[in-house]
Amino acid sequence: MNQDFESFLRRFEEANTAFVNGDPSLWLPLVSRSEQTSIFGGFGGQEVGWSEIGPRYEWASSQFRASGAKIEFEYVVKHVGADTAYTVAIERGTVRHVTQPDPVPHLLRTTMVFRAEDGAWKITHRHADPLNPTSSPSGP
Repeated sequence: MNQDFESFLRRFEEANTAFVNGDPSLWLPLVSRSEQTSIFGGFGGQEVGWSEIGPRYEWASSQFRASGAKIEFEYVVKHVGADTAYTVAIERGTVRHVTQPDPVPHLLRTTMVFRAEDGAWKITHRHADPLNPTSSPSGP
């Protein structure tokens, strides 16, 4: 199952790159249709279940303009079990948002949970938010 998961991750990475170029068509088939699926997306909010997640992913992808952006992945942690897996990663690239004229850095910290469903890996949770510099504790 490890090799299958690595192959799935390559498809996921390709889908993520298409996603930030305004094309969710590779991403959506990778997402579980279960009502036990959730996202805390990079644009904020929370959605649970395919009926909320499908439209949210389509909307999120529509916030990007095609620009040839390529996302690079730095996997901090990867774990694969018999029927579940997760990754903790940094996603880096430069993207174009529909609301901004110039390219902007795309630097997210992400936690993804995957589940094997009917012999295929599916995304069951995504949590993405901006990677900000580490703050130093202040005190006396």
